[in-house]
Amino acid sequence: MKKNLLYLSLAGLLAFSGCTEQKRLNSSYTYKTECLGVEFDGSQTVIAYSSKRNKEDAIEDAKKIALRDLLFSGLTEGKPNCDVKPILNEANAYASHEAYFIRFFANDYRSFAIFKEERPGQKAKNQKVKNVAQSNGYVLKISRPALKQKMISDGILTNQ
Repeated sequence: MKKNLLYLSLAGLLAFSGCTEQKRLNSSYTYKTECLGVEFDGSQTVIAYSSKRNKEDAIEDAKKIALRDLLFSGLTEGKPNCDVKPILNEANAYASHEAYFIRFFANDYRSFAIFKEERPGQKAKNQKVKNVAQSNGYVLKISRPALKQKMISDGILTNQ
């Protein structure tokens, strides 16, 4: 009888300890931009993540992140039929043309990235937890050929 009571109390203790509230969430994880597919016109459908709280700001931030990844580092995550190479192969392209890219990411980027839909990412389940970053994924259509042509016409990329 004592063994059964001991086992029962141990099982109850384990059940209650598993139901405790999560104290800390790992908010330092950053998602990588993923390629979801290539359209017939050469544009790429990507999912980019942003942790901004305001939805409009988060969409604009996701557009900038996706374009920055496409221009400088390439898209290594996602479907294998996507073009993974960056548009600008030059080392330190951003530093070499910093004034141009500051202007580009201030206004000009909007015509190359189109918002399609939102997908939920990592969110805090308990809203009592403060200072937890929320990441949402935004599906975007990036016009890779038009972006490449813009870089060629502005003299950033030599015609290859």
